[in-house]
Amino acid sequence: MAQASDYEKYGGLAGKALDDLGNAKHELEEREVQIRDLAMQSSARFSEIMRVNSELKEKIDFLQDLATNLSVRNDELEKKNKELEIQKAENSKLESDLRRNLEKVVLKEKELELHRDQLERQVNEKTDELIKSQKLAIIGELASRMAHDLRNPLSTIKNVVELMENKQKLRIEEKLIYYGKLHRAIDRISHQVDDVLEYGKASQLQIQSANLTIMIKQIVADNNFPPEIKVNIDNVDLRLNLDVRKIEAVITNLLINAVQAMDNKGTINIRLLDNGSNAIFAVEDSGSGISPQNTSKIFDPLFTTKQTGTGLGLSICKKIVEQHGGNITFKNNPTTFIVRLPKNLSAQA
Repeated sequence: MAQASDYEKYGGLAGKALDDLGNAKHELEEREVQIRDLAMQSSARFSEIMRVNSELKEKIDFLQDLATNLSVRNDELEKKNKELEIQKAENSKLESDLRRNLEKVVLKEKELELHRDQLERQVNEKTDELIKSQKLAIIGELASRMAHDLRNPLSTIKNVVELMENKQKLRIEEKLIYYGKLHRAIDRISHQVDDVLEYGKASQLQIQSANLTIMIKQIVADNNFPPEIKVNIDNVDLRLNLDVRKIEAVITNLLINAVQAMDNKGTINIRLLDNGSNAIFAVEDSGSGISPQNTSKIFDPLFTTKQTGTGLGLSICKKIVEQHGGNITFKNNPTTFIVRLPKNLSAQA
């Protein structure tokens, strides 16, 4: 009985121990699971920490590089700032020098302006004196030429008048000769005076319609050229607007020049052309022509190669033609003066 009781006693203890062991095992298994979970969480957390740490390291490296670059940049900026300070000082000095130089320039400009004004006054005075001298010289030359040109026809008039006074009775033939000499002398004087008056005039054009061909034929008939002079005129009906009196003076001058160039013997051809909006006429003579050294001066006032004449004829022609809006040109071989005039010149010209 006693043995059975002990058995039961020890059996109960063994069962309890087994239970305790089972509980302990279960508890250990749970702790193992907890530890494994904790280890896995720790590993994940460690990986996360390592990743964050790596990112922080990269950021620190970047910040270090940035700080280094900023330091270098700051050094460069400081260097540039020093250079700018030096440049600023130099600029300030240069500005000061420029200001002083500018003041000198302004003073010099004022001196030059005063000197210029003085020179201008001197130039104007000298110019006025020169113009007066030139005018006096021109007047003197023109007066000398006119005196020379008028002396001969006046002497002719005087001689003819004395002859007529000494002869109480004159035959018709003698009267015609004497009157012819008087008319030619008077015409010569009139021509010289008209040249001078025409050159000094600045009168307005008196525009009217006229037949140029008829005008030329009438001028040729009225001038009583020497019998050894032959004049050929193109038969062209050429009508245009012009100042009749002034253009008559041009034609007369050109014809008289042609006659004198041929020594009162030769042929004058007058060419006429209707060129649409322009009328063109040319006076061509069979004379010896104009020497090359004189061709550039033939339209200059007071220029002449003749022993008589004022030297104003061609200059007057040029002035009148240009006043009409046309032009006059010259060519040699044969000697030809070509005049171009607009046909429809208005009355306001």
